Amino acid sequence: MTHTQWLLHKIFNPKVLTICALTIPFSFTQVTLAAYKPPADQKPPSGYTESSGTRGTCKASDADSLTLLAPVTHMGQTTSTHPTFAWFVPHHHRVLLEFSIYELSSNEQLKLTYKSRLQSSPGIMKLSVPKNLPGLALGKNYLWQVEMLCDFNHPSRNLLATADITIVPIPASLQDALHQKRDRVFKASLYAEAGIWYDALAEALANTSDGQLGKLAINLLKDLANLEKSPQIKDVYLIALEKYDF
Repeated sequence: MTHTQWLLHKIFNPKVLTICALTIPFSFTQVTLAAYKPPADQKPPSGYTESSGTRGTCKASDADSLTLLAPVTHMGQTTSTHPTFAWFVPHHHRVLLEFSIYELSSNEQLKLTYKSRLQSSPGIMKLSVPKNLPGLALGKNYLWQVEMLCDFNHPSRNLLATADITIVPIPASLQDALHQKRDRVFKASLYAEAGIWYDALAEALANTSDGQLGKLAINLLKDLANLEKSPQIKDVYLIALEKYDF
């Protein structure tokens, strides 16, 4: 077992796996979830993410890696103006994080839209744009990033992970189908099949008591890892799969 796998194995402990201090219940119940399909009108990633999703050289004691749970080979979609973002922190050492969202102009200039600092916690973390803020604009593209502030004297050494997101209108057929289903399993499945990644993951990671959302999220990560050919997301998926013996 590699050092990274050992860290991931230690992180995926039911006692410490958290989503912003909220434990996701895991279930051994079979769950049928439509595979994530990239949107038919998918957009290429911006120049800020297409070459590399993660940069920085934090010390191993501060961070081993930082994985955003989002597409990087195409722009992930959401229908929400206050979407939920998720990422994976594979270590127990607490580090200050800076979460930022930038609006991408037509010439890919960045305009800061939202910024927040929070302490890291091991496992999967998530953050939503606060409802008391205006939110993101329909039809616009954004860059979001998580930065580990492990070296204030040398910011270039901070670990930085970036991904794109675009805000799209919800198709009428999807909206009708969602109104007919209250179960998050079905909602996550509908979003995934429609190619709306962020909404599918948000439903899968929502804090409910049905006990199935852990499996749903892992299924989505498997789809994304295969689609993106991402070793980082594949590691997250495989270690969870091994740990919980789904």
